[in-house]
Amino acid sequence: MPPPDPVTRSDPDLATLAESIFRILAAQFPVCLSSDEFHYFPQVQPGERQWNRWDDFSEPAVTGILDQFRDWEKHLAPFTDPPSATPDPPTADGLDAAMLLRVVRTLHGQFANLRPHERQPTLYLTIVGIGLAEAIEAGPPALAARLEGLPAFLDQAVRNLVQVPRLFRDLGVAMLHRQLAWLGALPQSDRHHRPIRKAYRRLADHLAQQDSAQTCLPTVDLYAEIARDHMGCGLSLEAIGAALDAEIFETRALLEQGAAAIAPGRSWQAIVADLPRPPVPAADPEAPYRAVIDQLASHCEAVGLAASDLMAQSPVRVAAIPDYMAPVRSTAAYSMAPGHPPRGGTFYTALMGSAHQLPADLRLLTAHETYPGHHLLDTCRWRHPRPVRRQIEFPIFYEGWASFSEELLFDTGFFGGPVEALLMAKRRFWRALRGRTDLEIHTRAKSLDEAANGLIAEGLSAARAQAMVQRYALKPGYQLAYAVGRRHFRRLYDNWCAQRRDPIEFAQRVLALGEIDFDHLAHRLKKGG
Repeated sequence: MPPPDPVTRSDPDLATLAESIFRILAAQFPVCLSSDEFHYFPQVQPGERQWNRWDDFSEPAVTGILDQFRDWEKHLAPFTDPPSATPDPPTADGLDAAMLLRVVRTLHGQFANLRPHERQPTLYLTIVGIGLAEAIEAGPPALAARLEGLPAFLDQAVRNLVQVPRLFRDLGVAMLHRQLAWLGALPQSDRHHRPIRKAYRRLADHLAQQDSAQTCLPTVDLYAEIARDHMGCGLSLEAIGAALDAEIFETRALLEQGAAAIAPGRSWQAIVADLPRPPVPAADPEAPYRAVIDQLASHCEAVGLAASDLMAQSPVRVAAIPDYMAPVRSTAAYSMAPGHPPRGGTFYTALMGSAHQLPADLRLLTAHETYPGHHLLDTCRWRHPRPVRRQIEFPIFYEGWASFSEELLFDTGFFGGPVEALLMAKRRFWRALRGRTDLEIHTRAKSLDEAANGLIAEGLSAARAQAMVQRYALKPGYQLAYAVGRRHFRRLYDNWCAQRRDPIEFAQRVLALGEIDFDHLAHRLKKGG
């Protein structure tokens, strides 16, 4: 693999400004910036931690950070605007500044307009789960300090959650009860236990009184901004809808063709339903996932996508999704803690119990989450020599790359055959359908119930369809990132291969640049890296 983007001297003013931005954000939001769970925040490698500190969403703090965002925008803009007579794409410093400016503007829009800290109890409960999990890993003193500060953080949620829509209240209540059960199993003294349970009771009582008639959805104009800028689609809602419709049309055709090649006269749904699904082994439920990860890593090493030392230094762990995260997380997820050099990440799956069966698309799913998908992308990002590019990721790039990377494995010989091609088309189809559902919900083309019924009509269970549309309401626009991002990458890849015909070099150059926007990525690929 070639080295990442060359280390060029950063403008000292830009470097100082970037360090200041990350330091101030990490001081106010220590948990949000120590995890990749919160997609609109950057990530900062923790230094010396004050474990009794929790994130501050109080009104004075939010007012102060909004002023700070405006100041940062003013100071970052000159670094991103090349002289008008310069036709060349931005320098390395210009790219860093553009990434920072996008983060700042996204956070500004989230806090000023979407205001999840006033509407989403799940935000606070997710922070609690992530914050306590970090402290457990750090050791008993860290956990004791985090538990000491937890009641005050929960009381902050009571003060801040002033207009909670009914759906968000219900999701919060479900998550609260699951989290309380989890907390009961943690080692904690009675000095911590009683104040924490009382604080949870105060939050539960507060949520019981919340039943805002206000919609849980942002305005259509705000959703358009979120989709275009915060998610990074870079498109109008009409263009996004057209891209999703094209993806649905293409994948339906592929599914019909694939079904005809495998079993003429049978539907693709029936063929997929009949594919073997071995039970999860009760003695070692992680074993099938680890085996596939090893196969994928070996393939990526053999074709030049990943070096063996990289894989040894940044391993993949497999773990069950915590029960308290079930109301807000899908059945598979990936997470890597901030750190340079990277220390590895975790592939979370809900399919860990002996009552479950392994998914038919286990190998494709694992590729998306690990090699050459999220894990490889995050590992390369955290190895980048330019600090700004280590700390910033964008949904359109993150999910788009992982979705496209599954297809890359067909071109490099890992996947092949009609069944895997059918499963690949199915995954593309469902990602496009989920994106279309997200769009329809937030443009008011469908109610949540109508959207869920549309997913049920395509073969989902009622319970799963309802859970999915509720998550989409919590994270507006996120589902667009998979299919729209995949199409961005596919277009760049097809253009590259038409000239150079080397899929590995394409992937190497993409992974070496960091999660820059697609216009800048296109320029860099055109120039050869």
